[in-house]
Amino acid sequence: MSLVGCAAGPQPLYNWGTYTHQTYLMYNAPEKATPNTQITKLEAEIEKTKGKGLAVPPGLYAHLGLLYLQENNSQKAIEYFQLERQVYPESTVLMDRLLQKMNANGGNAKS
Repeated sequence: MSLVGCAAGPQPLYNWGTYTHQTYLMYNAPEKATPNTQITKLEAEIEKTKGKGLAVPPGLYAHLGLLYLQENNSQKAIEYFQLERQVYPESTVLMDRLLQKMNANGGNAKS
């Protein structure tokens, strides 16, 4: 006699959603992934991810911060850099460096 069961596979830790595709487009087809388009899609992805009870993947909050910098919204950029640092403490050195550079350049990390 054998027992056969149906078991779901392991749940993923992160919901990568469209994040990797958006990043790919940003570098390979920038006309299809403007900062504003990416912001809209990635923020919607965050809501879906939280709704599924999964974690937002590492780097997504930082990526949104950089996109907001490109849109000249330094306040939102700071919020996302701080959120990346809070959720992923291993990013602290990079996030702190970006925040320091923004402070030194009057809210712009690009210079």
